[in-house]
Amino acid sequence: MEELTNQCYSSIMIEEQGNWLRRELYLTKLRPLYDDCDVVKVLTGVRRCGKSVLLRQMADELRIQAGDDHVLDINFELTRFDGIRSAEDLDTFVTSRLADIGTTYVFLDEIQELPDFERGINSLRARGNVSLFITGSNAHLLSGNLATYLAGRYREVRVWPLNYTEALELQSLTGQQVADPLQDYLTWGGMPRRFAVIGDEVQGYLRDVFNSVVLRDVVQATGIRDIAGLEAIVDFACENLGRTMSPSSIAGYLRAQHRTVSVETIYSYLRALNDALLLNRVRRWDVRGKKVMATLDKYYATDVGILTSKRVGNGPGIGDLVENAVFTHLAGRGFDMYTGTTRTGEIDFVAVKNGTPCYVQVAYLLATPEVTDREFGAFSGVHDGYPRFLISLDPLTQDRDGVRHITLQNFLLNPPPELS
Repeated sequence: MEELTNQCYSSIMIEEQGNWLRRELYLTKLRPLYDDCDVVKVLTGVRRCGKSVLLRQMADELRIQAGDDHVLDINFELTRFDGIRSAEDLDTFVTSRLADIGTTYVFLDEIQELPDFERGINSLRARGNVSLFITGSNAHLLSGNLATYLAGRYREVRVWPLNYTEALELQSLTGQQVADPLQDYLTWGGMPRRFAVIGDEVQGYLRDVFNSVVLRDVVQATGIRDIAGLEAIVDFACENLGRTMSPSSIAGYLRAQHRTVSVETIYSYLRALNDALLLNRVRRWDVRGKKVMATLDKYYATDVGILTSKRVGNGPGIGDLVENAVFTHLAGRGFDMYTGTTRTGEIDFVAVKNGTPCYVQVAYLLATPEVTDREFGAFSGVHDGYPRFLISLDPLTQDRDGVRHITLQNFLLNPPPELS
């Protein structure tokens, strides 16, 4: 009983300390939009990555700035709001509580629980004195009618699990001691509440997260019935993070397991996993032609811990985990991510922000001269002047031929300005 009490206390503390962890990476993006009533602020992200906490942090900031009577916070998973059952109910409930003067800031959490929510949101936005912030299931938000109703009058901010700096800060807040924080992060990722549990319980918690994503954001939203087939595709993705995946290669993998799934069905499953933000599709970028190519995509995990919790084989290797960590760090900082193709080979990432590309190669260790030549040689097909970086786990770095070599730890904690 005492052990159970301590576990519950730990979970409560992590929830509170998670609230203390200010996610400035996102707050900095959102603060300039606080008073823009014509733009709905839409927070997307995989389940349990911290969207609701971020919503509360913004609401708390605005209560201090504008006063309690100017902030309205509604979570549609709470029974106290069960009386709001339609777009008309939402409009009536909110308008009856608007501040007499100035802007009212309205936060709507898990909005997909409300039928026909898109119409209600657009009605409130049209009033001109309501600044709206919403979160919900990704499969129900911008992939549905909301984007049509808002017609460009929304700003999507994708929220990612904790980056490495945030993970270290949360571990410090909770007094959690980890022998090798970087290895822990590479293996179990940055889902905030996983820091509340230790040992074997981490895998169990992340498996529960996986099940909630698959069952609620994939199966319910798409009507997929072959859950075992869907999970088999996730297993394949886990074994092949950062490698080229095609529906035909997945179909061959499934046939080896005596399971027949059509290429069209595999396409739909991959699209559903991408919409739920469990996996992220990365397309190829023709470095010479500066254009996106249509075939041979790669997939990376939003949070590698969720996938490794489902691991049935060897799972991703350390090199795959390093590459995935670089991907999530750059994507979380707003880069559009591609795989670069040249006449001589491939570059792991072309990271594009504000129209400017950076080329990034990722390696585990430059253990031999041959490996070193190969990794630096990946840039031989790049002939423009944009920045080039090689990131690895090596303790020492060696710049060469205009390529800057960075250790993974330094990259995650203090990235160069071009990759910030």
